[in-house]
Amino acid sequence: MSQALIADVNADNFQQVVIENSHQIPVLVDFWAPWCGPCKSVMPILEKLAEEYAGLFLLAKINIDDNADLADQYAVRSVPSFKLFKQGQVVSELTGGQTESAFRELLDAQIERPSDALRAQAQQAFSAGQMDQALALLAQAAELDPLNHKVHLDLVQMYLQTGHLDKATNLFNKLPDEAKNSAEGKPMSVMLSFAEIMQTADDVHTLQKKLAENPNDAASLYGLASILVMHREFEKAIQTLLKLFSVDRHYAEGGAQKGLIKLFDMLADQAPELVKAYRRKLQSLLY
Repeated sequence: MSQALIADVNADNFQQVVIENSHQIPVLVDFWAPWCGPCKSVMPILEKLAEEYAGLFLLAKINIDDNADLADQYAVRSVPSFKLFKQGQVVSELTGGQTESAFRELLDAQIERPSDALRAQAQQAFSAGQMDQALALLAQAAELDPLNHKVHLDLVQMYLQTGHLDKATNLFNKLPDEAKNSAEGKPMSVMLSFAEIMQTADDVHTLQKKLAENPNDAASLYGLASILVMHREFEKAIQTLLKLFSVDRHYAEGGAQKGLIKLFDMLADQAPELVKAYRRKLQSLLY
């Protein structure tokens, strides 16, 4: 079984430990100082992750008081400061006291896990309609790398896409908080909430017929928005929820506004201009 890779680094061994090793695995350099309170708070988090990831990255700790030249070379202006090296270059960095989830996101973007190849094969099988094969591949990936929660989130997504909402919800609820709050987990939580709404709504043809007869039918607007979200028609879903908000902002205990806020949060990074535009429209309706 692989062990955690943690090393104290100075000017003498920096080239070997950081630069040379970064051609094999990512190296996370922690620039710290003995007098720095946040440094002491963050160190246990990093060591825990090094133990958990067990050889998938190397944690290199550099005391800037003893290695001022290295700190200057890499423009370290404050501590703690974290720089992730890959192929001899800094590919990502963070500054200041950070959460465990922030470090996970930083690392996962660069780490190549053995289970990821199986995940890719599972997605191909799923896209080809081979659900049993996809499930078998994900089971193999989970056994190989039980701490790669993306494997379980893939399965949640497959359950959702095949209409198995109970299975998707039960599996998601069993995942640890770091998986639920990850870059992949947060959108999944939003999709699950809209899937629950869709489950109790009429089918899309019935909803469209009802809305043709009464464009202000709140229940139909709410149901249609959930279907649009599940089909990833996010802008149309937002427009439908805004329509519902203008018709009855209190429907489903403020479901329109709650749904809009969830979608805005989910889409903030991938579609910032769209979110900005529709936030303004919601604000104009609020006031």
